[in-house]
Amino acid sequence: MISNPTKHEHDLFLTRIAEDYKQQGYEVITKPKTEELPFDLGLYHPDLLVKKSDDEGYIIEVRGSVARISVERYREIAETVAEHDGWRFLLITNEDASFGNQEDEKQLLAWAEIQRRREQSEQLVAIGEIEAAFLSLWAITEALMRKRAEQALIPIERFPPVALIKHLYSQGELSIEQYDTVMSLVAVRNRLVHGFQTPELEAAVVELQALADDLLKEYSAIGEP
Repeated sequence: MISNPTKHEHDLFLTRIAEDYKQQGYEVITKPKTEELPFDLGLYHPDLLVKKSDDEGYIIEVRGSVARISVERYREIAETVAEHDGWRFLLITNEDASFGNQEDEKQLLAWAEIQRRREQSEQLVAIGEIEAAFLSLWAITEALMRKRAEQALIPIERFPPVALIKHLYSQGELSIEQYDTVMSLVAVRNRLVHGFQTPELEAAVVELQALADDLLKEYSAIGEP
């Protein structure tokens, strides 16, 4: 359960996560014993048991980094946890896109909101606001990938974008064409937000429109998890 950095740093991070949940009113058990768990998890021992009630809460694994994480292993744990109504498995790292508010896992955009934002991005394109359109489309695309991770019980919806993309691809949730497209668009996004010239932006918006529409059609057809 402990990865790089050091055990001391891991324990500090673990304490920080636990305190965040306690401040929100949850009952938190750090490194729970087998008999304290709400159901059998076999040989797996989570870092945190976070309880809303006796019948609802989170089983949490805390890692220092997304590097060298065996997502397949944690997907199996997530599937086991999901068999029990009211419980969810979370994989939290200090690189999380949502770190700082542990309720963010419940705040992924709904399909209707994603669709509304997609329509807004079309309006931005129509009036020539290409930079704003690209950023809007990127946010939609990232939201879609996080939604898919949640749907598929792959506990990576909190991961930073590149790690999210790579793990979705490795788990078969992005095709090779989708993966190649989104990774090329990551580079455009990085140049744009960091203040570099992006002469390819107009073409990138067209690519991003197509990708967002492709993912929206594919993932929304599956529905909520």
